[in-house]
Amino acid sequence: MSAKPIEQSVAPSAATQASQTRIVVAAVFGNLLEFFDFTVYSFFALTIAKLFFPAHDPVVSTLLALSAFAIGFVARPVGGFVLGHYADKHGRRAALTLTIFLMAVGSAMIGLAPGYATIGLAAPAWIVFARLLQGFAQGGEFGAATATLLETGSARGRGFRASWQLASQGAAALLGSGMATLLNYQLTSTQLLDWGWRVPFLAGVLIMPVGVYLRRHIVEEPPAAARTKAAGVEPALVRKWFLTVFAIMGMTVATYVLMYYIPTYSIQYLKLPAKLSMLVSIGAACVSLVLCPVWGALSDKLQRRKPLTLIGRVALIALLYPAFWLMNHFPTLPVVFGLIVLLMIFYTMGSAPAYALMPENFPKHVRAGYLASAYAVAVSVFGGTSQLVVAWLIKATGNTMAPAWYMIGCVIVSLIAVSMLEETGGRELA
Repeated sequence: MSAKPIEQSVAPSAATQASQTRIVVAAVFGNLLEFFDFTVYSFFALTIAKLFFPAHDPVVSTLLALSAFAIGFVARPVGGFVLGHYADKHGRRAALTLTIFLMAVGSAMIGLAPGYATIGLAAPAWIVFARLLQGFAQGGEFGAATATLLETGSARGRGFRASWQLASQGAAALLGSGMATLLNYQLTSTQLLDWGWRVPFLAGVLIMPVGVYLRRHIVEEPPAAARTKAAGVEPALVRKWFLTVFAIMGMTVATYVLMYYIPTYSIQYLKLPAKLSMLVSIGAACVSLVLCPVWGALSDKLQRRKPLTLIGRVALIALLYPAFWLMNHFPTLPVVFGLIVLLMIFYTMGSAPAYALMPENFPKHVRAGYLASAYAVAVSVFGGTSQLVVAWLIKATGNTMAPAWYMIGCVIVSLIAVSMLEETGGRELA
């Protein structure tokens, strides 16, 4: 991939500054809504376990519910390959509009699903199918949305714009955890079990009209322009694809453990009240939403992505074990909240600049497809299964430090992979 300094080549923008802003807002807001629909399930995993996966052992019931969460990731690689290629061939807007429609349908299915007591084994099957549909949609969302953010506007602001992909995931987690906290405080346990848990999923159906309206503002060059470039699979791109899979691996595991599994962990093993445990996820999500754009902008200023990415990941590796040790020995809300916030500071440092680094390693005519498929494979194999894996490890070993050890191993692999990617900060890309 050829690259040259930004100072020597600044590509003209076809869109005005105002239209560029609308495009970025459309991509970010649509991505936020889709991630909310896909991940809000984890905040109600214990409730869904009771209604759709009943078992004599509540831990087994939770494992079954988390398995359904993980199943949603099985379809992600298929969605990544199919919808990522669709985005490169037919344009970013067409793909983003399709993904948001499919996600809304999956969310409606979960929100309207009859429970096990009503339709028996068909109930968990219903949930599994809805999660597969959501996973297919989410697989294509990441590549198209990230490519849109990267390619819209000045080359000097790529890191800042791409970081909003991760920041919007933080906003989705904040929205989901905030809604879960509100429902836990306002409803009785019976009301929450009867109908309250359905509210976030049915509210998520609103993403379809809102998202489609916003994404009408996305204007891009005709897809045919990209197809004039040479086709074919290049060995260098395949190597970068594998590196991207492993670069994402550690951070997606950290995402789903630190932001989504931590309420369940806090309730079951730290014995925090359910109403308080959700506050930990809110803190983690706030850090992601606020700091991701800061680290992205700093990588633009430094004109380098890798230093921040590597420092953040090394610091995360060093802090994970002591943080979980302290949480287990001092299981109070201030301690757990403060430690998760600390971990998230370095998680965002190690992740946000990488959201520009990874797509910048691919040329435009294949960027969405390669990125979407790499992300989908990494999240499906490692991120989507992380809650299930750490829950199983705790049950199998009796060691509540298992989440820390699992994350440390995954982030070390991720650190090695990202160090092998080409530095792209401060360069004009193909």
